[in-house]
Amino acid sequence: MKFLRHLFLVFFLLGLINFAEIATFSLQAQNKNTRSYLQRERNAILSRINKTNRILARARQDRNSALQNLHAISGQIKQREALLGVLEQEAELIEAQISQSEQVVQALEDDLTALKAEYAKVLLITFKMNNQYDRLVLLLASENLQELLARLRYFQKYNEVRNEQIIQIEKLKNQLLSQNAKLASQREEKTELYAVQAKEKIELEQLKKKQSGLISQIRNKESQLLSELGKEKRVLKELNELVSQSIGQAEFAASLSGEEKLLATNFAKNKGNMIWPVQNGFISAHFGIQEYLPTKENEKKIEIEKLGIDIRTSPAERVRAIFVGKVVDVSEIPGRGYLVIIQHGEYFTVYSKLKTVSIKAGDKVQTKQEIGTVGAFKNDLYEIEFQIWRHQTKLNPEHWITK
Repeated sequence: MKFLRHLFLVFFLLGLINFAEIATFSLQAQNKNTRSYLQRERNAILSRINKTNRILARARQDRNSALQNLHAISGQIKQREALLGVLEQEAELIEAQISQSEQVVQALEDDLTALKAEYAKVLLITFKMNNQYDRLVLLLASENLQELLARLRYFQKYNEVRNEQIIQIEKLKNQLLSQNAKLASQREEKTELYAVQAKEKIELEQLKKKQSGLISQIRNKESQLLSELGKEKRVLKELNELVSQSIGQAEFAASLSGEEKLLATNFAKNKGNMIWPVQNGFISAHFGIQEYLPTKENEKKIEIEKLGIDIRTSPAERVRAIFVGKVVDVSEIPGRGYLVIIQHGEYFTVYSKLKTVSIKAGDKVQTKQEIGTVGAFKNDLYEIEFQIWRHQTKLNPEHWITK
């Protein structure tokens, strides 16, 4: 009976170990996927930061207005804050992984101790039963053949359990070594990550100091800023009317065909995954009501409504269609270059501030097809204004293009 009790305990322990292994593997796989996602996010943000820095380094800062520089720095601050947010999530995830690894190590150590104790008991029983004469007596004492066979199976199973215990002890030792190595690696990653965080916080503080200096500089020329802003508002109003009129004419010309409805459906399905209208660039002005200057409490806000987003880029950067569609309008706007409107069923994309165009109204375009090049029409800044409309409703392009 004692042997059977030990046998039951050994099988129970082995089952518990296997269950722990499966649970640990599942948690590790889940964390790995999450960590992988955060690392991709971090790399994507770093890539955007590097592109932004390269574009700003090439720009002739002496000819850029303080306001444009403020917009660029504000954009850089948002990028750094986003990066720090991802780094914080990574740090929390590593902390959780370290905690899980420590629990797994402790569980493996407890299992190894328990398994060694059980094996010691089995060895003691083995020593007592090692006398072949005693085994023979036990077999001969069987009352019938069925009992004899049962006792033979008992001895056979007993030997199998001993061998299995040896295998499991070695397996647990290896798992413990592997888990300890993994834990050490995670702690090293944590140290490196905190070093990156510290560096990015310093970069962020430096950008905020530059921002503060520019704000002071702009406040000294507030009347000039308001004048420039008034002109920009009038231009944007005219642009809005022009785009609205062009879209209205395109929709009035013909009802959507089955092919155009399918195109609109496919356009909508790609929300969040559209390519950028330029390969290299950063968003220098966002969609909707934007504060042109940070204001204090009870201070009148200086705002403007953007019809889409502004993307600052490099000289001669090629502008490309973000999706398959049909060109419905190509217009030249004095002082702002060319404007191109492409229809995608019930959706429309608008590209303005183009220096040159390589398409005309009526042309069908493919995704990534070049439609023109970016121009510089103010303070030597190479920017494209990009909009997305659905019928007469303006949409936020940042929700449609890739992050």
